[in-house]
Amino acid sequence: MLSRPASRPAAGYGEALERARALQACDDASIRPEARTALLDCGARTPIAVVLLHGMTNNPAQFARFAPLVASHGYNVLVPRLPKHGDLDRMTSRLAAVTAERLLASTAEAVDIACGLGERVCVLGISLGGILTAHVAQYRADVARCVPVGVAFAMLHMPLEVSRLLAALLGALPNLFLWWDPRARGAALPPSAYPRFPTRALVQSLRIADDVYERAQHAPPAARSIVVVTNRSDPAVNNDVTAEVVRAWRRLRADGIDAFEFTNLPREHDIVDPSTAEAFADTVYPRLLGFIDATPSV
Repeated sequence: MLSRPASRPAAGYGEALERARALQACDDASIRPEARTALLDCGARTPIAVVLLHGMTNNPAQFARFAPLVASHGYNVLVPRLPKHGDLDRMTSRLAAVTAERLLASTAEAVDIACGLGERVCVLGISLGGILTAHVAQYRADVARCVPVGVAFAMLHMPLEVSRLLAALLGALPNLFLWWDPRARGAALPPSAYPRFPTRALVQSLRIADDVYERAQHAPPAARSIVVVTNRSDPAVNNDVTAEVVRAWRRLRADGIDAFEFTNLPREHDIVDPSTAEAFADTVYPRLLGFIDATPSV
């Protein structure tokens, strides 16, 4: 059973800033400078505060181009470093120790901080960050908009039950480290991210995805509005299962749930990181920014 952290929204801008600084203070010399928790602060509470959640083995550098673009619209932006990510040593094994509960606690703290940074909160995340964003969408009524991108409710193009069986098998076996790109290995992009992932961390992320999938079958999402974003050519996830979650949410709630599919992007899972999205950022970034700009009033 997956336990969920209690929310503790910041009471105001001052408390939010103090808690954000505390998050940043956790990033010591073992963390890559570009991978540390980032706060793009306007100096006062803004109409919208945005939380950007990175993917597995990546870090806040994934939003190095996108976060300043969001901030330029007059929003406070928090890009938290998720637990066990961002190590100076790209070959570190630390990510194998991450748990679903720790990932959810880190996400909850970021959202709680954003409640004090803005009058409304928007959460956008990709891949693992997309799973965490979907979890926020399902459970948090104090969030105005959630934009989950590239959510892996099922791995690769596997049917859900096959993905679940594989996750159960991986969870029972000793941890393995798999290369994202077996040919490039340690030279794989992005340059600040880990080039391999532990199967234990993958299993933990799928625990969160399963929790959302099951909850969505009988309970409407709590967030005020949701835009689920997919890439038709995404090689890493089963978009049909993602569509099942959208349909389940819509069965239980009549409004505020949208889906958008990029139909003309290459075969790429990470459509945000500067190193992978350079060629099509002019297509992706404005669309994602538009979803943030359209965050509804409370």
